[in-house]
Amino acid sequence: MEVDPGGDIVTPREVGDALTELGSCIPDAELAGWDEELDERFAAMRSFEDLPITLQETDFVSLDAEVLARRGTFAYAPTYPLWSDDAAKLRFVHVPAGQAITYDPETKRLRIPPNTRFYKTFFRAVVEPDGVTRYRKMETRIIVTRERAEDAIFGTYVWNAEETGAKLLGTGLDPASPDSRELYLNGEPFPDYVRPYTADETTGALQSYAVPGATRCVACHSGSESESFVLGITPFQLHRRPRGEGGVYTPDVLADELNQLERLLAYGVVRGTSTTLTPADFPKLEESALPRRPRNADELNMQAYMAGNCAHCHNPRGYAVASKATLRGLDMSPGGSIFGFPLNTTGSDGLPYFPSPPSSFDELAIQNSIPGGGIYRRVVLPTGAWTLREFDLPVENEEIGSFFNLHMPMHTASVDCRLPILVARWWASVPRDYERGGQEAPADPEAIELAMRAADAAEARALHDCEQHRAIGWVLEDTTERYPYVPRNIDWKTKLDDWIRAEEVTSEHEALAKKVYAQGFFAPHCAFPGDAPEPDTVEPWMINPGTGRPLQPWSAIYWANPGEHIYAGICANCHGIYGDAQTGASRALRATSGARVASFPDGLFGPRWAPNENLATFHGPDAGEHDLGPGGAAKYLVWMATGGTTVSFGRTPEEERTFFNVFVNNRIVTAVPMPLDLASAKEAFKRSKANMLGVARAVCDEIRTDAHRFGATYDAAAASGDWGLILSNAVAPEFGVPMWRDVCTLGNPLTDDLRAADASSPEVDAWLRRAVFNAGVMAYLYMRDELTNGVIAVPRDACELKFPRE
Repeated sequence: MEVDPGGDIVTPREVGDALTELGSCIPDAELAGWDEELDERFAAMRSFEDLPITLQETDFVSLDAEVLARRGTFAYAPTYPLWSDDAAKLRFVHVPAGQAITYDPETKRLRIPPNTRFYKTFFRAVVEPDGVTRYRKMETRIIVTRERAEDAIFGTYVWNAEETGAKLLGTGLDPASPDSRELYLNGEPFPDYVRPYTADETTGALQSYAVPGATRCVACHSGSESESFVLGITPFQLHRRPRGEGGVYTPDVLADELNQLERLLAYGVVRGTSTTLTPADFPKLEESALPRRPRNADELNMQAYMAGNCAHCHNPRGYAVASKATLRGLDMSPGGSIFGFPLNTTGSDGLPYFPSPPSSFDELAIQNSIPGGGIYRRVVLPTGAWTLREFDLPVENEEIGSFFNLHMPMHTASVDCRLPILVARWWASVPRDYERGGQEAPADPEAIELAMRAADAAEARALHDCEQHRAIGWVLEDTTERYPYVPRNIDWKTKLDDWIRAEEVTSEHEALAKKVYAQGFFAPHCAFPGDAPEPDTVEPWMINPGTGRPLQPWSAIYWANPGEHIYAGICANCHGIYGDAQTGASRALRATSGARVASFPDGLFGPRWAPNENLATFHGPDAGEHDLGPGGAAKYLVWMATGGTTVSFGRTPEEERTFFNVFVNNRIVTAVPMPLDLASAKEAFKRSKANMLGVARAVCDEIRTDAHRFGATYDAAAASGDWGLILSNAVAPEFGVPMWRDVCTLGNPLTDDLRAADASSPEVDAWLRRAVFNAGVMAYLYMRDELTNGVIAVPRDACELKFPRE
């Protein structure tokens, strides 16, 4: 393969036919060269805009491995590869001259030097006119590393139909309109892109190839184990092992691939910190969590797949944890939580990760149990809603059985049937003593034999389910906000309610927003430090009455101001703890109803480079005749959360119901101590839908009536000093009473007449409207003053955002 004078890339048939995962050949070490000119050019780059427009201008000028080796660019393949909708892949790395990827045998970590370039080309199988299946180049991705992962430069080159060249996505791919760039709504490159191609040239059958946009790239790569933005370059990945060893799942591992580490050492791509490296210096997956070891081969195989496909999101720095902190305990990276993982663990949605084992060994019962596990459901179906009926199972409780599924691995259009099989076998392969309630019996020979049969039965069920639901599905995503800023609902100019226009944001609001309340204790699953200082005000419930000492470490007390409480309990479900709408809930809405959840730091409270500048849309010279006065943006926010948001949570009532079950459900009373009972909270969320301040209205109505006696219970404990009843409740909604009383009654006195009035009376409605406005202003002030400065509203059940998890 070579570049002709006109700039096209020409691939001789013999080179293309010789391609494996390691290129067209294995170059000898003496051929290893460098390219200092390109090193300097890439080192000077500062952003995407500096990347070469065509692939021919990069290191990747050929698929001929010898040509690339002479320029210092070498092929590699990971031990545990990422699945990408069955695309074939070819990976190359170029380390700057005189440098190397350094491995420290003591820490078992790699350091990738800045300015290292990684190239990954994706191929799709195509039936050519002669009936032979060959592979066509679709895209080539580039990552240029920097000292900090967040400064890495990355992009995607999309190959033309003739495969004679590739152009950078985001610079104008349409030859008829080369100046029309592919951009997100905010004007930045590069969005999702769909490239059509002829999959069968004998029939003319067309297919679409999905190229992920920049936000998808960031979502996956931000969890890079080497903290370099690069995936697939870890000690476990570089040291290739034979199939069947260490959970390796690639069909064939050739001898040249097994020698990969020695080859990269010989090329100078990899070196040790001080000593001569050998494969023995590199870790083994099965020993990554010592003293814990895998229960059996099925658990090792599960960890192996996760190492390549799941761990970049499901680790403490990954997207999964960033979007849902309660997933921190499900660390899928090597050395994480998989080996010996408790199979009775329940997710934050209240549903179990795995089904309960049947009371006796029965292969049909085992097969029918499989869909009851949350992890299995997340991997077996493409995006969509399903009920137990789709698995031909009886429906005893459809509301609990229903589930909205954003399938894993993320950002794939179809389902990798290996994954549901691995998950099903992982659960079923655990030896159990059925005479003792199904408890684990790892050393019982009879239990081990039954477990092998159970795993085979589970595999058959998983394969059946997956083959029924492999439909292709890809939803173009754009979670950015328009720039210059455009409010999500421009009808605010004419339809904003008069009662909201009449309200004002006062100094009393500003003062209350800064008041911090002690609201019970964090959910107890973190290692709370014992050296935190005593709070300025020690309340009686914080002290053990028998010893006079703190009931729990001072650091375990859950503190929040009103805005943090309201944001964490009401807003974060969809908008996320960072306010950027990078959540499973937002993706679910996009996939069903097409709704786009707002990113607050980029939209109303943006732009990021000038926080809160967009607030001027509602007050000041930019607002013109539609000026809402001081606090105008707060009024807009309240309107959007009380009726101005018209999107639905699904295309059908069933989809709406399943959305609530998965993304709201029990967390509405566990995220913060909100004084609502679970049934009332669920009803409030379902009734309010996207107009989430309807939940605040329900809370303030509870403050008004004390129908469930949360206020009376709190007052009785405060008067008597007996806090046992409240503290015995893991949720303890009573601890939210003082804060909500202050919010609901700010400039809004609660009289005895109002307490006794009918809920439908105009007087109660007016009082609740003012209370809701207060709650909305609290959330607004938190986002204006804290969220834009990176202050997270930590939920009560997510102590891991502040402290190490136990």
